[in-house]
Amino acid sequence: MKEKPLVTTVGLMMIIALAGKVMGLMRDRLIGVHYGTYSIEGIAFTQASLLPRLFLDIMFASVFSASFIPVFSGLLTTKGKKAAFDLAARFIAIIGFLTMVVTILGILFAAPLYTVFFEGDYASAEIREMGIHLLRRMFPLMILSGLAFSLAGVLQSMGEFNIPSAMSVASNGVILLYFFFLIDRFGVEGLAVAFLIGWLMQIVIQVPFLIRNGFRLNLKNLAVWRTFKDPEIRKIARLTLPVMVATWLAPVNLLVNGRAAMDLYGGEHGYMAINFANTLYTIVTGLFVLSLANVLLPKLSALAAKGDLVAFVEFLRSSLRGMVFILLPMAFGIMAISRPLVRLVFEGGRFDATSVEITAQALFFLAMGILGFGMQIILSRACYALQNGRAPLVTAVFAMVLNLILSFTLAPVLEIGGVALASAISISAAGLGLFILLRRRLAGHSIWTWPMTADALKMLIMAVAVFFAARYTLDLVEGTLKRYDEVTLLVRIASVAVPAAAGVAVYMVGCLFLRVKEARLALEYMWGRLYVGKKGN
Repeated sequence: MKEKPLVTTVGLMMIIALAGKVMGLMRDRLIGVHYGTYSIEGIAFTQASLLPRLFLDIMFASVFSASFIPVFSGLLTTKGKKAAFDLAARFIAIIGFLTMVVTILGILFAAPLYTVFFEGDYASAEIREMGIHLLRRMFPLMILSGLAFSLAGVLQSMGEFNIPSAMSVASNGVILLYFFFLIDRFGVEGLAVAFLIGWLMQIVIQVPFLIRNGFRLNLKNLAVWRTFKDPEIRKIARLTLPVMVATWLAPVNLLVNGRAAMDLYGGEHGYMAINFANTLYTIVTGLFVLSLANVLLPKLSALAAKGDLVAFVEFLRSSLRGMVFILLPMAFGIMAISRPLVRLVFEGGRFDATSVEITAQALFFLAMGILGFGMQIILSRACYALQNGRAPLVTAVFAMVLNLILSFTLAPVLEIGGVALASAISISAAGLGLFILLRRRLAGHSIWTWPMTADALKMLIMAVAVFFAARYTLDLVEGTLKRYDEVTLLVRIASVAVPAAAGVAVYMVGCLFLRVKEARLALEYMWGRLYVGKKGN
């Protein structure tokens, strides 16, 4: 069977993921509307839902993204489905056991954990009490998320990307239904339960597709005490420890940024604002970057298992070109429309004008790190495919220390913008460091060429043009629609959509004029899809 082109696979994933991201934005908007950036319920719930997911990222994310998929893909390539599926079953058993142990400990020691990670001068007794209570209720998110991502790793290694992309559709669908029908009756307590049910649905939707691909659970593979003796599991374990520290970058930075933001604005707004801005930043950038990364890792792992470094580097090089082509204008575009974007997504109810301004300020500075974020994600996947955890480890530790220093240094000067800028600088430093180390690792196989540099400079010039075009268009739109303030939603949508469209048009026309290869390929692809669609009709 002919393999789908990368652009088609990533495109389909992005379409499916877009639905989940839109639903996620609706979910976060409803949280903002109901609880704002300074309510007791809002702060307590954000903390309680954040910590289990951060623990999962800190302890186990490396196992899914860095260790399991390369080993599973290599086994699938060299020994076939049965050996790979036996490994997957043993891996799932271990993840279930370990996340259950951590969950039990988290529930038992919720109070000291809350004190270590969240408590500060701003925290009232009511916030502390509710935060600890909700934390105990939500710690099982670790078990559910761990199993869901384990199953997703199996599907992605087998070339099935669409169902894992739909995981957020399932979970966010449950949460939105709760907001529409039950929030007034059960409040924040019920919201915690809805989150758990939503994450359970991420597991449920994947099971039929695993069965269709021939995956079966053999009870003997679920015996955890036997599993640790398996040589492939030991290979995963050896890869996990150094890579585990590397994957701490995003969750640890978020914890540090949140702590630095707690001391701003008299203990109000700052913590929630940096979290809302980070959520919006992650959703917008992750739609492309994580879709590409999820396709990249199994493909690169299979090429590395075959020892085909020429094809490995060529695939990585084309992925980097496409990433730079998309992320540069995205960064400048988000900077240009950060305020109307936050206003469109979050404003309403208790998410007031002050919340909009400080969240938009945080988003503006976070956007400066978008290209660095993309480089760090993609190049770390390339290292994982080569079963090299050292390079991501070194760069992540450096970036975390840099973020810690800059967050508390810049916060008194730029307030929430300084905290966000610290995050952007540190993630960019991690991306640059990975690029340098990976070039050394692949000496003789250049992952970046001078023609790519020339095109990247052209893309940068046009990305700067995107910023000015979007800002100019935004001023025109807001000036024109000011008299229609009663149609609030339409004004908000127009304030985002029209400047964004203007920016896209300027970028594409400019890149075509400057003969950037990716612009021509994108235009040909869109025209081809349109032509096929008309022909089919």
